[in-house]
Amino acid sequence: MEKGFLILIGTFLVVGVVHFVSMRTSKLSETKKSNYRKFFWYFYGIIFMLSGGVNLIEKGEFHWSFTLQFILGLVTVILNLLGKIETKSS
Repeated sequence: MEKGFLILIGTFLVVGVVHFVSMRTSKLSETKKSNYRKFFWYFYGIIFMLSGGVNLIEKGEFHWSFTLQFILGLVTVILNLLGKIETKSS
């Protein structure tokens, strides 16, 4: 029962922080938003690559899911580098 309650409180805290950050970023200028989006996609791609790479090395054998995860992270970083991932706000 205590573990469930801690998970519930933790979930509320994470959602609250994400909501607070999203409300603060809605007041920023478009150039800052663009820079934050670019940083987010680099961070996301690198974390995805690291997760897939660590899991591949840890298992010591080929797993298609971890390889796919690594490749998707690499594609995300490359597309962001080339400027193909640009989210436009409406």
